[in-house]
Amino acid sequence: MNPGTLSGGLALIHALIGVAFVAGLVGRWIVLVAAEQARTLPEIRMLTRVATPFERLVQYGSLLVFVFGVATALVEHQPFLGPIVGAPVDWLFLSLVLYVSILPLIPLVFLPRGRHLEQAMQDAEVRKEVTPALRQAFTDPVVRMAHLYELGAVTMILGLMLAKPI
Repeated sequence: MNPGTLSGGLALIHALIGVAFVAGLVGRWIVLVAAEQARTLPEIRMLTRVATPFERLVQYGSLLVFVFGVATALVEHQPFLGPIVGAPVDWLFLSLVLYVSILPLIPLVFLPRGRHLEQAMQDAEVRKEVTPALRQAFTDPVVRMAHLYELGAVTMILGLMLAKPI
């Protein structure tokens, strides 16, 4: 296979996965905000179920967009590790730094706070009402800030990818 064809194919797959990933982020955000504002337990239950496919897009998309991005960079002989390998800082390295900066949010915020939300949902189901703990879990400011950072970092990565300023 021609290296240019391989590079173009990988770049296209990377871009398509990126679109799905961003759609997952935005879709999840919209549905979870609606769940946060819902008044009844059946509404919240339904909206959290609706959020599941978006969450899967984010989970798998974030991994696949990284894998295909790195594969594209390798095929194109792009020094995506920038100054670590003696290359200059460029848009690709900055994108990598932004991407990696999101990763600690998974074990430090999203997983433990997600378990807390699940527990609050189970307690609400037992009581058959929207409990204060469930409301609090949905409005957790730490989770909100982490999601804002995640969305901001991905937006910056997308901007760097499209503009390639440096």
